[in-house]
Amino acid sequence: MFEKKDEFVPTGAAETVVGTSVKLKGTLKSDGDITVDGSVNGEIKTKGTVTVGPNANIIANVHAKNVNIAGTVQGNVVATDRLSVSESGRVYGDISANILSIAAGALFSGKSTMAENVKEPEIELTVEKEEEPVLEEVLESPKK
Repeated sequence: MFEKKDEFVPTGAAETVVGTSVKLKGTLKSDGDITVDGSVNGEIKTKGTVTVGPNANIIANVHAKNVNIAGTVQGNVVATDRLSVSESGRVYGDISANILSIAAGALFSGKSTMAENVKEPEIELTVEKEEEPVLEEVLESPKK
């Protein structure tokens, strides 16, 4: 009577959704995309994209290929490819990404670093020794 049908996930749709009324405590791991509109306290890891909705409140470290933040994240964020923070986004923690985009109006408090595969140009610094100024005394003879 009831047949199990294969689930179809449209392209671009998140495999895992944490709804607005959901409060999750612990580690959330996935190979697919994750959308958070509720609360997560712990850790989020995926090989896909993490999308933080405008009503989301995350107290967790986030590690993903891509991270899009429109809500609040308290914790460190590592995006192996792209990290974007929209104008309503709030990030309190350190971030690391290969490509970083922070919109005007967004809030970011922490330090940011570029991914390790981005190499800085090699610059050789040379310091020339500066000669010390010579103080000369000038004696004026009294005028007669």
